[in-house]
Amino acid sequence: MARWYNCDEKAIRLRAKAGGWLRLGQENSAAPPRAPQPLDALVAPIVERLHEMAPDEPAQTPDIVEQARRVALRMVDELEIMTGRRGELEALIDEALAGKDNAKQRASLQKALSLSDRTMVLQNIALATKTLADAHVPAGKKAAAAEDAKTDGLGSD
Repeated sequence: MARWYNCDEKAIRLRAKAGGWLRLGQENSAAPPRAPQPLDALVAPIVERLHEMAPDEPAQTPDIVEQARRVALRMVDELEIMTGRRGELEALIDEALAGKDNAKQRASLQKALSLSDRTMVLQNIALATKTLADAHVPAGKKAAAAEDAKTDGLGSD
């Protein structure tokens, strides 16, 4: 198996020991296999909590725009703080993962600090907020007058 996957045999043995792997034909007498829990039993409590948390009335566009604006402002503050303390945060990551060979974990933590990902999210939120705000803006005087002009001329032939 080590030759097939081009890795060290010791690594496979350590993983097998940690995971409790068994050889073919060998049975684990210590723990009988458990029957899987039905999916409905797992999902029902989550759905019930979501129904309890749902608001009585659907959110209106001005509320959504205001919430998105607040999220965008919080993200700008967060980006500012993270930019100022990026070195400290990277040092904390290195300290937390010192002596461990967790390249995936290190990469995911570095990605969480990535300014490009965070700014992309901020841009998307800003664009969505602008779109919602533009869709909700009541017609101005000129637009209302133009609409009235269209409807006033109807039926006067």
